[in-house]
Amino acid sequence: MSTLLTLQVPTASISDIKRSPSAVFELAKREGNAVYAFSHGKVSGVMLTREQYESMAARIEQLEDQLLDTVVAKRIAIADAESCVFTDVEVRGDAALRTVDISNSEECRQALHCMAN
Repeated sequence: MSTLLTLQVPTASISDIKRSPSAVFELAKREGNAVYAFSHGKVSGVMLTREQYESMAARIEQLEDQLLDTVVAKRIAIADAESCVFTDVEVRGDAALRTVDISNSEECRQALHCMAN
């Protein structure tokens, strides 16, 4: 048994696992990490203690719940934003309070220019 240097995790060969699976579980427990099982120089699996597996599964469930909460909150915020109704004054400010005589084309152009700015 050795430690994979690039990942800094414990490793075991398939031969080590066949010889003593309980020793590999003890290694996982002692190191506080999963043990990567190698066969012919390649990772063929990962061994965890029951506690490590249950902890990982609980953490995944917690993260999935947090993600769902975030998605729901975002959808609610979008729905709230889409349902907001603004008054003319809230949108256009003082320009909404001015009356425009559309019979006077110059006054109309100025009013449109003010609204654009």
